[in-house]
Amino acid sequence: MSDLLIGLIVNQTSPENNIRKSAEIEFNQIVQQDPSQAARVILESAFNEEYPLDIRQACLLHLKRLVPKYWSLGFESFIGPPIDQELKQIIRTKLLELATTSAQSKLRSGSAYAIVQIASADYPDEWPELLNQLYQATTSFDNEYALIGGLNVLTDLFDDLITEEQFWEGGIANEITNHINNILSRDLSADVKAQAIKLYSSVVAILRSPEAFNSPERKQFVINHVGNFLQIFIKLLETSYQKSTTESFVSLTELNLRTLVYTIISTLVGDFHKKIPQDVKARILKLALDDFHYISNVFKELMVEENKNIQVSETSYQSPASIIMNNVIGELIQTISCTQLDIAIRDVVPSQQFITDLIQTTLLTKQTIEEYEADINTYVSDITGLSTVSRARDYVYELLGELNDSDSSEVFAYITNDLHSDKDWRVLEAKLFILESMFANDDVELQSNISTLGLLNTFTKFITYDQPLITSRCFILLSKFFEKFSDMKQYASKAFSEMISFSSQVINRNEEAMEFIKISTLVSCTYYKHVVDFSTDLENPKEIQISIFRLAASLIEDCEEDGLPALLEAITDAITIDPANATGVQVAEGTNVVDIILKISFKDPANVQLIVDASDCLTSLLANISIQDYLIGCEKSLPFIFDIMKREISQGQVEYSPELYLAMELLNIIIESVPPTEDGLPSQIFYYAFPVLKNVLLSSFDNQILQSGGEVFNHIIQKASKLFLEYQDPETRESGIDCMMSIVYKFLSPELSDSAANNCGSIVLSLIDKYQSYLSSEFLTQILEATVKRLVVAKESITIENLIMVFCKLVLNSPEEMINFLSNNINLETPQGTKNGLEIILPIWFESYEVTRGYEHIKQNSIALGKIFTLGDSRVENLIVNGEIIPYDGDLIITRSMAKSMPDKYTQIPASLKILKLLCGELEFQCQQPNAEDYLPENIANEDGDDEGWEDMEDIGVPNFEKLKSYVESDGEDDGGEHEDQKGDEGLKNLLVQFFKECTGKDLGHFRKYYEHLSDHEKKIITECLVF
Repeated sequence: MSDLLIGLIVNQTSPENNIRKSAEIEFNQIVQQDPSQAARVILESAFNEEYPLDIRQACLLHLKRLVPKYWSLGFESFIGPPIDQELKQIIRTKLLELATTSAQSKLRSGSAYAIVQIASADYPDEWPELLNQLYQATTSFDNEYALIGGLNVLTDLFDDLITEEQFWEGGIANEITNHINNILSRDLSADVKAQAIKLYSSVVAILRSPEAFNSPERKQFVINHVGNFLQIFIKLLETSYQKSTTESFVSLTELNLRTLVYTIISTLVGDFHKKIPQDVKARILKLALDDFHYISNVFKELMVEENKNIQVSETSYQSPASIIMNNVIGELIQTISCTQLDIAIRDVVPSQQFITDLIQTTLLTKQTIEEYEADINTYVSDITGLSTVSRARDYVYELLGELNDSDSSEVFAYITNDLHSDKDWRVLEAKLFILESMFANDDVELQSNISTLGLLNTFTKFITYDQPLITSRCFILLSKFFEKFSDMKQYASKAFSEMISFSSQVINRNEEAMEFIKISTLVSCTYYKHVVDFSTDLENPKEIQISIFRLAASLIEDCEEDGLPALLEAITDAITIDPANATGVQVAEGTNVVDIILKISFKDPANVQLIVDASDCLTSLLANISIQDYLIGCEKSLPFIFDIMKREISQGQVEYSPELYLAMELLNIIIESVPPTEDGLPSQIFYYAFPVLKNVLLSSFDNQILQSGGEVFNHIIQKASKLFLEYQDPETRESGIDCMMSIVYKFLSPELSDSAANNCGSIVLSLIDKYQSYLSSEFLTQILEATVKRLVVAKESITIENLIMVFCKLVLNSPEEMINFLSNNINLETPQGTKNGLEIILPIWFESYEVTRGYEHIKQNSIALGKIFTLGDSRVENLIVNGEIIPYDGDLIITRSMAKSMPDKYTQIPASLKILKLLCGELEFQCQQPNAEDYLPENIANEDGDDEGWEDMEDIGVPNFEKLKSYVESDGEDDGGEHEDQKGDEGLKNLLVQFFKECTGKDLGHFRKYYEHLSDHEKKIITECLVF
């Protein structure tokens, strides 16, 4: 069995899909027949030193995966039969042994993962000795493997096993911190200390939590602890730094240790800034800056120059030197950043030293330059800030973006006076990058003995075809330069025009180096948009526009991933230069802007950002254009889009594909963007689009396709309502209305998922809005009954919200008629018996109201519910619904798993009272929102009268209805009836206040009766909002 299982484990990593799947199935079948025997074999194989390391590691992974299914009922995914109790004890013992004795870090980590999995169910009942065993292992100071392994398991277990209450009240706080202190204070290896710091990170997470300040004792513990441990980490930094500077080689292990130390220090200084003495922060800053000087030199020799004479020590970690270097620079700079706001760097080390270190750390490495030259998309990711790989210069950018005023002035003056002294172009590029970083700092004023105009002239001199990366850096820098120095904005439009002209000269040059110039030009368009009004400030707008289009077109072939969205963003910016010209301009022979947008978009249709940018770009192109230009755009785009849709239809059932989804998204924009005319969507577009869309919607059950297709369908109903009346399906001879209804009923089908049907409410609303006069009352009843049935089975809040809006809008139009209709015309069978539409909808509506998103939706729902209340309809008043949740008051301690199985209990209250409670809660929320008038200067003339009347209202208590009514009547006399003639779009707060005022004054909806059943808190809210 051993050889068979090992063979199956190996085959599960096969690149061949069939072999891998077959091995997985057979492996699972063997394990299920005898989980105990399988677990025993896998455990023994993990210890078998004859097997390669990767197989032993895989065995530990598979053992971990077996635990949830075959260990105990404590796991939700348990299927059984359970592993033997005796074997469980062996597994626990052996795993702990491997974790604390193996010389292989991969095996220690694999064991730790499995231990954590088992401990989640067995600790403390079945494995009470676990923590003691781990503490014992981590006190074996002469056994490094036991120390590292024990600390590794403790770190993984800490978050799962130690609650904050145990940490504070169970004595663990002192025990664990003293233990970590003991390890860090001893003369142990950097690897051991690094693992202890990882454990300490979990402690820091608790110290930073709100619970750490629940009592004066805890608060004092934290303050004392932070002060003590900062001293420990400072000492650790000093020791590690001295070791690095005295050794003849670069120790990556020491750098990794300092990375962890800097992470902790920057976290503590950042979170407990005011509690740390100035001299401690100064000491930390001095250490960090000295280390920065050492590390920047190592970075230059090792990463920039790739000096082969530099000796680098081996490390137990798998990370390459480049990643370790970037990590330590990142955390070190973060430490400098959080201390330099209090202490100027120039007061700690010479400014020139710090600036030299910045430049060296910012230099492009040979590896980075090679990556740029090999793939322009890597360069785009870096200059747009979208890269998933953080480089050392990225951390410098962040530091300079928040550097204090004093040091910013020093750096800016030095760099601007030293731009012409560099023989190495990389040094110049680094200095330009530093300046660009400083332009992003809005909090400082940058001054130099060189005028800003002189700087502008200097920057433009560096723009040549000979050094493309320098030129590219200048283009991006200049756009931010104009934004930083507002007095230079007058030169921005000229600089932008000249940049486009310069880059246009290399549109047809395909050298890799020229691509840097072209792409940086396009990326800069987005930045220039902040300082140049493209629609008015450019002298030759049409030439600039077409040049940007052509630049983008020239890069399509080479761009992928992040490069493609950058092209579309530039095209979107260019469209705004002259929107009317954009739709008709020929970018190349037979190619217009629509062709470019489609070509870019469908090059990577699965790219989510590209879908967003393609949608924005097409929307921008089609906005505010004539119907003739719109038809030209359709002529270019729709055949391409429909070819994709028809290809999917020909496969039978339409499934999801990135191309189809993108096609649907763009089709939706095209339909939505039709210019406003009396006729709406042109008939030729409707007759072309609807048959294809209908076939896609009726042939698909894919969530994303139906979700996107539902939006398209809804817009076609809105834009082409008259054409449905004239349409007849050429194949089935069905009328347009019948075709439309077949799609509507599909979206309302209870069998469709919520995700697929999340636009069904909007579709029904559009249908009723456009065709109410054409449809019989019987037909409308069927539609609304189907809508109710769909609402009953809906689970996702967004779908429920969309369906509720149907009834919300109908109530707004005619509340009494809608209540009658729901009560008399809709009857459904439920598990609780037959219920009418009102009894079904209102409870769901109340639940949905509390999670409704979007101001306009909340406002409409609030008004509709208010209208229902003011009817005072007995059918609403007699409907009993859930009120407040009833807290559990038993003696049993409720765990999370128990809470899931225990249904919530609620008070039962009339629906009318529920409406008041919901609207009162919304009123309270609205009253807490800031008012724009609060930010205006106070009216000094009225200051004398500000306090008049307030003294009497300071303690109004909980007013009864009569008292509330007297306040309202008094307020009404002062208002002089100002609310009666209010027009326009009132704020939700004002609407709710007016609602409660009218209910109080006129006893609408029997308000008096329900007011007495509100809580004291709710009564106070209403009174304060109405009176004040």
